[in-house]
Amino acid sequence: MQIDGLHLLFGAAFVIAIAFMASAIVARSNFYGLLIERETSSKRFHAIDGLRGYLALGVLLHHVVINAQLYQIGSWALTPSRLNTFLGRGSVAFFFMITAFLFWGRMIDGHGKIDTLRFYASRIRRLVPMYLISAGLLIATALTFTHFRIVVPIGDLASQIASWLLFTIPGAPEVNGFKQTGLVNTVFWSLVYEWKFYIALPFVAALAMNGRAWLAAAGVSITIALFSTTQIEWFFLGGCVAACAVRSQALQSWAPRPVGSFVAFACIAATALYQPMTYTWLGAVLLFIPFLLFAGGNSLFGVLTCRPARLLGLLSYSVYLLHNWVLYLVSRMVNHYTPIADLTLGRYWAVVGAVALITVALAAITYRFVEHPRIRPAKKTQVRSMGSVPA
Repeated sequence: MQIDGLHLLFGAAFVIAIAFMASAIVARSNFYGLLIERETSSKRFHAIDGLRGYLALGVLLHHVVINAQLYQIGSWALTPSRLNTFLGRGSVAFFFMITAFLFWGRMIDGHGKIDTLRFYASRIRRLVPMYLISAGLLIATALTFTHFRIVVPIGDLASQIASWLLFTIPGAPEVNGFKQTGLVNTVFWSLVYEWKFYIALPFVAALAMNGRAWLAAAGVSITIALFSTTQIEWFFLGGCVAACAVRSQALQSWAPRPVGSFVAFACIAATALYQPMTYTWLGAVLLFIPFLLFAGGNSLFGVLTCRPARLLGLLSYSVYLLHNWVLYLVSRMVNHYTPIADLTLGRYWAVVGAVALITVALAAITYRFVEHPRIRPAKKTQVRSMGSVPA
């Protein structure tokens, strides 16, 4: 099996198949049908809701191609494909912008005032339960593949487990000596940046209000340029700037026009072609333009606001946290019987299809019974902001 342009065709078929599955879930589930109807009729950033679903699929596709490379050459690393690199990094960059956009919007609506304890309690309630399930699956997988025999000092094992349960903020160590622990789920790193943003938000908001927003933005820009080792923070800053700019009536009237869709697509294509690593100030500028258009109401000719996209947007946090675990287990099982490196491209993507269907099905269950019961109705000033994460 070779990694080449045919992945693009199979990837497109993959997205279409997932869209059909999402449509079936909405049509047959009273819970999801009513939830989508309620969201459609509410005052929200509807294109952003749908965008999240595609971003989660983008990360999944990114990992699918890297997984093929893993079984070919033994390396879990970026592939030579610019498009595949952008699918992963660009999707995560958009996720970061969504987070900053929605929560900075809350700060603007509240004139910089925030109930800090309630804010952090809501973030814990929203992020932690599903994360603990995902981390628990990783830990259980590592223990299973080491046959539940404790091969490290019990204190070390406890420390390793604690590191994963704490969003890998203390680190991402091997669990019980299982050397592939990090491959079981490779997405947790992004949540560390989410938590850094949440911690900084009340302090930055206090500095930025009362006419000092642009001064604060300048200070943050200088800090990122001089001290950031990843440049990821540019995307949080872009989301905050978009939250200010989207309130322009001129933008809201122009963004939904067809020309806005072409501009958005051109900027995304330019990023994939010329800034595939994405995490640069230029990558942030290029992706800021389509993001601002989406926030202003552009739906890419309805692609971002159709019912399947809305459902995938709801499920995006669970899809994000579960897909790598499913991919890892299914790949190991298939490889046990038939080496994945020997599969034809079509057969490999049949495996990928199974991974995707299992992931979306599990995500529909976990959203219904883990995530949704902990989402409380937002206040009037927060209606647009509800359900901001998946990453």
